[in-house]
Amino acid sequence: MPLPRLSAGLPRQGRYVTPGAMNRMITFCSPGSRNTDGSSGQPSAQFTSWAALYALAGDELDKAQQIAQRVSHLAVITYQLGVEENMTIQLNEAGQTRVFQIAAIEDIDELHWQLKIYCFEINQNAGGAS
Repeated sequence: MPLPRLSAGLPRQGRYVTPGAMNRMITFCSPGSRNTDGSSGQPSAQFTSWAALYALAGDELDKAQQIAQRVSHLAVITYQLGVEENMTIQLNEAGQTRVFQIAAIEDIDELHWQLKIYCFEINQNAGGAS
């Protein structure tokens, strides 16, 4: 039986994520501008980054819910200027695009080393098979 990767676990409080765990390319998108009819336009891509993405469950979810009301995932990236809470994150996996809304951003120890981004998935299929 193979051993689990050390980088696969959720980072503990006050710990940094190893660079090897950042194995998914995500795209940060700013909210779309308003159209003339008042509806929102398409979001525009701002920048891409490597990230470690974790689905929160159990105790981790309880702790994350204290930071933001609605959280389902944790993304950890190296520090980037310009990441804001009104942005969305796009993740392309196996030809499908998953979209996450950022709920809260935490700068670990305020050292500008890594950002913990608490987010929730939007436009997801509610348990149905596709």
